Amino acid sequence: MLKKSLALMLAAYSLPSVAGSTIGIVGAMDVEVEALLPKIQNQQVKKIGSHRFYTGELEGKTVVVTKSGVGKVNAAMTTTLLIESFGVDQLIFTGIAGASDPKLDPLDVVVSTRLVQHDVDLTAFNMPKGLLPDYEERYFYADKALQKYAFDAAVDTLGKESVYHGVIASGDQFIASKVKVTGIYQEYNAMAVEMEGAALGQVADAFKVPYVVIRTISDKADGSADVVYSDLKKATADNSANITLNMLKRM
Repeated sequence: MLKKSLALMLAAYSLPSVAGSTIGIVGAMDVEVEALLPKIQNQQVKKIGSHRFYTGELEGKTVVVTKSGVGKVNAAMTTTLLIESFGVDQLIFTGIAGASDPKLDPLDVVVSTRLVQHDVDLTAFNMPKGLLPDYEERYFYADKALQKYAFDAAVDTLGKESVYHGVIASGDQFIASKVKVTGIYQEYNAMAVEMEGAALGQVADAFKVPYVVIRTISDKADGSADVVYSDLKKATADNSANITLNMLKRM
């Protein structure tokens, strides 16, 4: 019912034009961006520190595509560089994640509505888990227009039964424990767990840049997660890349 309600809300949302925008597209690992790079027209490469940024056009849109590296620090650093050095005014994070909601299966897709850092813990100071000092709440909110573009593209690519909206939880941990993943699901109502999205969201919020995170499920984040993840990593990453391309066509 919640999934249907969210879909109806987004269906009624008026999509703004993205003409003149520069869109930053980020994946944490090579496998999450390698399907996009050969498709970039008028491609140029700029290196800043250890990071390479690929500029050009994808599906007629001006883009900067890059690999952030794994983890929240890498994601935050890359997001800042995209905004400050390349002037991106919209951000898409594409890639793979573990399922924290038990109803999700590998190759399902979650489009972020909100993001949270599940490994932030200041409960010693009577603060809720996930809440950072100087913040009023623990969630970062994805842009509604980008949510709709991403959701529609995912449905078109995979079919509506495989696509969900929901909370994505990020932390500097690869979750491969049923106990841990159940705790994250219960605390944050998170559908997916990964290692970067909320960091991108925090930085993007600070700079007032709209963003969305698209994650294809690679595993159940339980005791078998490492094996299933390895088997499906390429297929799930390509899945998210194809959705991103479909999304760009619609923007």
